[in-house]
Amino acid sequence: MSGTLAFLSTILYKPDFPQVERRLVQSLGLIEETGSMAVPKRKVSPSRRGMRRSADGLKRPTYVEDKDSGELRRPHHVDLKSGMYKGRQVLKPKSEA
Repeated sequence: MSGTLAFLSTILYKPDFPQVERRLVQSLGLIEETGSMAVPKRKVSPSRRGMRRSADGLKRPTYVEDKDSGELRRPHHVDLKSGMYKGRQVLKPKSEA
């Protein structure tokens, strides 16, 4: 077995040793696999980095009190209870049942 390891160690450190044969030797358990860190293949562009970080700035939706009904509603949205938008009747008011 020691002769095999000596032979493998001379082969493994040659620069043109194929990765397939290295994985085969590692799967047989003849050599230990060394741990390696994850390294990015290429630089992340500022645009892609910004797109990834865009969700970090999400905020809770704002609400305003309606002048007529006093209900909370989103700004620039129709008040669903009264059906009013910018002082005009846009929808039929909800009838309470």
